[in-house]
Amino acid sequence: MYIRAYLKSFQEYSDDSDSSDDEGNTKQKKYFRKNIDGTTARFKLTKEDWARIPINTFPSGGRLLSGDWTRIFLSKVKESNPWCSLRFKNNHVRSENSRKIHSAVFFRGGAECKRPECNVKVRFVIRKEKGKHVDVTYVGDVCHDSQPGRSDFIDDRKRKKIVRRTCSS
Repeated sequence: MYIRAYLKSFQEYSDDSDSSDDEGNTKQKKYFRKNIDGTTARFKLTKEDWARIPINTFPSGGRLLSGDWTRIFLSKVKESNPWCSLRFKNNHVRSENSRKIHSAVFFRGGAECKRPECNVKVRFVIRKEKGKHVDVTYVGDVCHDSQPGRSDFIDDRKRKKIVRRTCSS
Protein backbone atom coordinates (compact mmCIF):
# COMPACT_ATOMS: atom_id res chain seq x y z
CA MET A 1 0.00 0.00 0.00
CA TYR A 2 2.74 2.48 0.99
CA ILE A 3 4.83 1.70 -2.11
CA ARG A 4 1.81 2.10 -4.41
CA ALA A 5 1.04 5.53 -2.89
CA TYR A 6 4.71 6.53 -3.25
CA LEU A 7 4.80 5.43 -6.91
CA LYS A 8 1.56 7.29 -7.63
CA SER A 9 2.92 10.50 -6.10
CA PHE A 10 6.18 10.03 -8.06
CA GLN A 11 4.20 9.72 -11.31
CA GLU A 12 2.30 12.92 -10.58
CA TYR A 13 5.57 14.85 -10.40
CA SER A 14 7.30 13.49 -13.48
CA ASP A 15 7.48 15.47 -16.72
CA ASP A 16 5.02 13.40 -18.72
CA SER A 17 2.72 12.40 -15.92
CA ASP A 18 -0.97 11.95 -16.38
CA SER A 19 -3.75 11.37 -13.95
CA SER A 20 -6.92 9.56 -14.83
CA ASP A 21 -10.36 9.74 -13.31
CA ASP A 22 -12.81 6.87 -12.76
CA GLU A 23 -14.18 6.97 -16.35
CA GLY A 24 -10.74 6.25 -17.78
CA ASN A 25 -10.26 9.77 -19.13
CA THR A 26 -6.71 10.97 -18.88
CA LYS A 27 -5.55 14.49 -18.13
CA GLN A 28 -2.01 15.56 -18.83
CA LYS A 29 -0.41 17.67 -16.09
CA LYS A 30 2.17 20.20 -17.20
CA TYR A 31 4.96 21.36 -14.93
CA PHE A 32 7.35 24.29 -15.08
CA ARG A 33 10.86 23.16 -14.15
CA LYS A 34 14.00 25.20 -13.51
CA ASN A 35 17.35 23.94 -12.23
CA ILE A 36 18.52 26.32 -9.47
CA ASP A 37 20.23 23.79 -7.17
CA GLY A 38 23.42 25.31 -5.74
CA THR A 39 22.67 28.79 -7.08
CA THR A 40 23.73 31.66 -4.85
CA ALA A 41 22.51 35.22 -4.74
CA ARG A 42 23.00 38.29 -2.59
CA PHE A 43 20.81 41.24 -1.80
CA LYS A 44 21.32 44.48 0.10
CA LEU A 45 19.52 45.68 3.19
CA THR A 46 19.41 49.46 3.41
CA LYS A 47 19.18 51.57 6.56
CA GLU A 48 15.49 52.05 5.76
CA ASP A 49 15.03 48.26 5.63
CA TRP A 50 16.75 47.86 9.02
CA ALA A 51 14.47 50.58 10.44
CA ARG A 52 11.52 48.30 9.55
CA ILE A 53 13.22 45.23 11.12
CA PRO A 54 13.39 45.68 14.90
CA ILE A 55 15.38 43.10 16.82
CA ASN A 56 13.46 41.79 19.84
CA THR A 57 15.58 40.83 22.83
CA PHE A 58 14.45 38.42 25.55
CA PRO A 59 15.58 38.38 29.20
CA SER A 60 17.55 35.18 28.55
CA GLY A 61 19.65 36.98 25.95
CA GLY A 62 17.97 35.43 22.93
CA ARG A 63 16.89 37.62 20.02
CA LEU A 64 14.53 37.48 17.04
CA LEU A 65 13.94 39.62 13.97
CA SER A 66 10.47 41.14 13.99
CA GLY A 67 8.46 43.64 12.02
CA ASP A 68 8.34 43.33 8.23
CA TRP A 69 11.50 41.26 7.79
CA THR A 70 9.70 38.41 5.97
CA ARG A 71 8.09 40.80 3.47
CA ILE A 72 11.39 42.58 2.89
CA PHE A 73 13.22 39.28 2.33
CA LEU A 74 10.44 37.97 0.02
CA SER A 75 10.49 41.07 -2.15
CA LYS A 76 14.30 40.94 -2.47
CA VAL A 77 14.42 37.17 -3.12
CA LYS A 78 11.90 37.58 -5.97
CA GLU A 79 14.71 39.21 -7.99
CA SER A 80 16.64 35.93 -8.10
CA ASN A 81 13.72 33.46 -7.79
CA PRO A 82 10.45 34.84 -9.17
CA TRP A 83 8.80 31.40 -9.23
CA CYS A 84 8.55 30.19 -5.62
CA SER A 85 6.26 31.35 -2.85
CA LEU A 86 8.28 30.94 0.34
CA ARG A 87 7.51 29.84 3.91
CA PHE A 88 10.19 30.85 6.46
CA LYS A 89 11.49 28.28 8.95
CA ASN A 90 14.31 27.87 11.50
CA ASN A 91 15.45 31.47 11.74
CA HIS A 92 18.02 32.40 14.38
CA VAL A 93 19.68 35.61 15.53
CA ARG A 94 22.93 35.30 17.47
CA SER A 95 22.24 36.01 21.15
CA GLU A 96 23.57 39.19 22.73
CA ASN A 97 25.68 37.35 25.28
CA SER A 98 27.15 34.86 22.80
CA ARG A 99 30.83 34.09 23.24
CA LYS A 100 31.04 33.38 19.51
CA ILE A 101 30.83 37.04 18.57
CA HIS A 102 33.63 36.78 15.99
CA SER A 103 32.95 33.32 14.55
CA ALA A 104 29.14 32.96 14.47
CA VAL A 105 26.98 34.69 11.88
CA PHE A 106 24.51 37.33 13.08
CA PHE A 107 21.48 35.73 11.37
CA ARG A 108 20.90 32.36 9.75
CA GLY A 109 17.60 31.22 8.46
CA GLY A 110 15.76 29.19 5.92
CA ALA A 111 12.69 29.04 3.78
CA GLU A 112 10.98 26.51 1.55
CA CYS A 113 8.56 26.72 -1.34
CA LYS A 114 4.92 26.38 -0.29
CA ARG A 115 3.97 24.28 -3.31
CA PRO A 116 3.95 20.56 -2.52
CA GLU A 117 5.47 19.52 -5.86
CA CYS A 118 8.45 21.89 -5.49
CA ASN A 119 11.48 20.94 -3.38
CA VAL A 120 13.28 24.32 -3.28
CA LYS A 121 14.83 25.27 0.03
CA VAL A 122 16.56 28.59 0.63
CA ARG A 123 19.25 29.45 3.18
CA PHE A 124 19.87 33.03 4.36
CA VAL A 125 22.98 34.34 6.13
CA ILE A 126 23.75 37.81 7.48
CA ARG A 127 27.34 37.80 8.70
CA LYS A 128 27.49 41.04 10.75
CA GLU A 129 24.92 42.69 12.99
CA LYS A 130 22.81 45.09 10.91
CA GLY A 131 24.87 43.93 7.93
CA LYS A 132 24.42 45.37 4.47
CA HIS A 133 24.27 42.05 2.61
CA VAL A 134 22.22 38.88 2.89
CA ASP A 135 23.75 35.78 1.26
CA VAL A 136 21.16 33.44 -0.29
CA THR A 137 21.75 29.82 -1.30
CA TYR A 138 19.19 27.70 -3.16
CA VAL A 139 18.93 23.93 -2.73
CA GLY A 140 16.66 21.89 -4.99
CA ASP A 141 14.95 22.50 -8.32
CA VAL A 142 11.81 24.47 -9.12
CA CYS A 143 8.89 22.23 -10.12
CA HIS A 144 5.51 23.95 -10.30
CA ASP A 145 2.30 22.87 -11.94
CA SER A 146 1.36 25.25 -14.71
CA GLN A 147 -1.68 26.78 -13.02
CA PRO A 148 -1.45 30.57 -13.24
CA GLY A 149 -1.13 32.77 -10.19
CA ARG A 150 -0.39 31.51 -6.68
CA SER A 151 2.53 33.82 -5.93
CA ASP A 152 3.48 36.37 -3.28
CA PHE A 153 3.76 40.15 -3.61
CA ILE A 154 4.39 40.37 -7.35
CA ASP A 155 2.04 41.04 -10.22
CA ASP A 156 2.11 39.25 -13.57
CA ARG A 157 3.76 42.09 -15.49
CA LYS A 158 6.70 42.26 -13.03
CA ARG A 159 7.05 38.46 -13.02
CA LYS A 160 7.31 38.31 -16.82
CA LYS A 161 9.90 41.07 -16.81
CA ILE A 162 11.99 39.29 -14.15
CA VAL A 163 11.69 35.91 -15.91
CA ARG A 164 12.81 37.49 -19.22
CA ARG A 165 15.79 39.11 -17.51
CA THR A 166 16.73 35.88 -15.67
CA CYS A 167 16.38 33.61 -18.71
CA SER A 168 18.35 35.96 -20.99
CA SER A 169 21.40 36.05 -18.73
